[in-house]
Amino acid sequence: MIFWIEKEFKDEYIDSANNDGLRCKYPIGFDEQIKTKVNEFVKFIRKNYYFPIRLNVEFFDQTHFLHQTDGHKFYGIFYDGDSSKNIYPKICIASRVTERNLIEDVLFSVAHEITHYYQWYFMEDNERTERSLEIEANKWAKYILYTYLET
Repeated sequence: MIFWIEKEFKDEYIDSANNDGLRCKYPIGFDEQIKTKVNEFVKFIRKNYYFPIRLNVEFFDQTHFLHQTDGHKFYGIFYDGDSSKNIYPKICIASRVTERNLIEDVLFSVAHEITHYYQWYFMEDNERTERSLEIEANKWAKYILYTYLET
């Protein structure tokens, strides 16, 4: 089982990469209200958790992505950076808010995909089934989001 790295344990992981932290990128013209709410959540995450290898999070003004092979919908994806020219891992989040896709859903997707980042960092993605990794990501996303909403 993985865990998010709390700030108090940051010194144990400080030499993992040249660049650390969590960075966000929004498209031009992105909804400012959504951006503000996402930035508040990201600020909470940065305050409490450490990212030993820089994690880039890119937001897209769409409600979902479509899988190229089977056409199923998904809301976020984690790229480890090893198989592309990007040297740092990246998360892509479909972040358009609608009546059926609430801001809480967007924030949940962010936390879910960040859990995949930690699974990758601790190399658990090679040792476990996809289903167990998804279950764990959902549990952590619920925990992080509920903790945030309570503060």
